[in-house]
Formats: sequence, C-alpha cells, structure tokens
Amino acid sequence: MSSMQFCYFADKKGEEIVRKELLDKLGPLFVMDYLSGSDNIVEDPVDFVLNFSKRSLITSTTIKNYLTADEDGHLNLFNNPVIEYRPSKIKDESIYLEGRLAYFAGNNYPELKKMVQSLFRKLKKYCWKDKQWQVWVFDTIGDEATVFIPNRIVHLKKQD
Repeated sequence: MSSMQFCYFADKKGEEIVRKELLDKLGPLFVMDYLSGSDNIVEDPVDFVLNFSKRSLITSTTIKNYLTADEDGHLNLFNNPVIEYRPSKIKDESIYLEGRLAYFAGNNYPELKKMVQSLFRKLKKYCWKDKQWQVWVFDTIGDEATVFIPNRIVHLKKQD
C-alpha cells in the first residue's frame, strides 16, 4: 500500500486554488470535519472557503458510499477513499504554516488514486519548489516566503 501527499505553503489565494482544483477534479465533495465528525456536501468553492478552514477528510459524493467505519464509528484513513486536507495558515501575518493533502488508501481505490495523482500534478503547476528544503510554495505568495518548518523558521527564495 502506498500513500501520496502534497505539502505546501499558501496564502488565501493559494488555498482558493487548492479548493477550486479539488472541486474541479472530484466534482461535488463530501467533506467531514476530522474531529467533530460533522459532514457536509460542497458544490461551490465559496462554500468551501467559508465553511472548511480546519483539518478535514474529503471524498467525492459519488465515492462516499464506499466509506466504512469501524465499530466505534471512526474512519480508517488507510482503508477508505478519502483525502486528508489541512489548509496552510499564516501566523503573525508573515510566517506561513504548512498545508497538506494526503491520500493513504494506496491501490485500494485505483480511480481515486489516479484523480489524486492528477490533482497533485496540477497543483504543482501553481507553485515553485525550494530545492534545499524540498517544499512547494504557491506563486500567489511571491518569489520569497518565510515559512515554519518543524523546529525552525526559514526564509525561502525562488530560484531559476
């Protein structure tokens, strides 16, 4: 079983791009709040921007019927066709905190895996990559960014 993840730094416009591409790639989304268990159907990027600023689990509404919970009602990320979404945030108006999209179900759901791979390739086209730290930064931030990488604050510059 293989997992895939896309870790990035984004401002508000970058997050709007992530959410728009999620909707474009997966169609209407079934979004579950990671901790509270509440869920919602999202068909419009505006609803997504307003209602989901926390860590969430996302899948297509056409796939949601395949979700299976354990006896306690919890979803296992490794056995379900879901994408874990944690938006990037800005701390103190100048330091970017990492966002992440992750898919853990590997080859169990080949159609979703292909969609996720395509989504990640498309999102990378909106970014530049810092070669030293191996992180993606959305172009909407600019050619420089101050980011928090665990245990340190680092200033990144786009290199040609």
